[in-house]
Amino acid sequence: MGKLDGKVVIITGVGAGLGRQNAVRMAAEGARMSISDLWDDKLTETAALCKAEGAEVFAIKCDVSKPEELEAMVAGTVEQFGTIDVLVNNANYQADHLPFLEQSEDHLDKALAVGAYAAWRLMKLCYPHLKGKSSSIINFVSGVYQSGMAGYSSYAPDKAAIRALSMVVAREWGVDGIRVNNLSPVAWTDTIEHTLAPEYTDFVKEEMSKGPLGRLGDPAHDIAPALIFLASDDSRWITGQNINVDGGATIHS
Repeated sequence: MGKLDGKVVIITGVGAGLGRQNAVRMAAEGARMSISDLWDDKLTETAALCKAEGAEVFAIKCDVSKPEELEAMVAGTVEQFGTIDVLVNNANYQADHLPFLEQSEDHLDKALAVGAYAAWRLMKLCYPHLKGKSSSIINFVSGVYQSGMAGYSSYAPDKAAIRALSMVVAREWGVDGIRVNNLSPVAWTDTIEHTLAPEYTDFVKEEMSKGPLGRLGDPAHDIAPALIFLASDDSRWITGQNINVDGGATIHS
């Protein structure tokens, strides 16, 4: 028996990194998976990994900044599975790491389009299928907005907006049986490794290991279990919360 047996899960941004690891782990827990990504080839790879865990999979290419593509994803999910039990807003836009004076409104617009606006729209689209039962929404945010880390003047406001929105929706939709929570993860992912300049790899790994637990976080074994807990009925008395799954990095900062 998996912790998510039979639950229909929508998760965005599964092409690599946390999204892929989380999708595969949820599939292994018995979920029926509706997955999306901007890139067809990466989406196909993740779908194959989920199917290898025994999951039924609906995979659809989706740019979460486009309302019509979100609508198609939700409609396709309901057509295949009949319902939605869990929504995971994982897709993320990582703006250039630049001082505030060097960031343009375009940076902020892109972060909000993929983050807060996508979460706003997708939660509304999924509401009719989530209400009236024990269901869960998990929106990924970040410790960056809590610490005010320099260089993230577009990324941090987006994450703070998602956090605030999640609290409001948790309060309004609790009566409908819908829990809404946030995860703020810190982990070393293939996305970070492949996009980081080689000369910075050791430095970033060292910095990410400075939390109280003194090591790098692992997406599959450190982050995914927290997500699965929030998606499952084990968290039926938890809503409106932010959980820092970061090895203590937030208190360390």
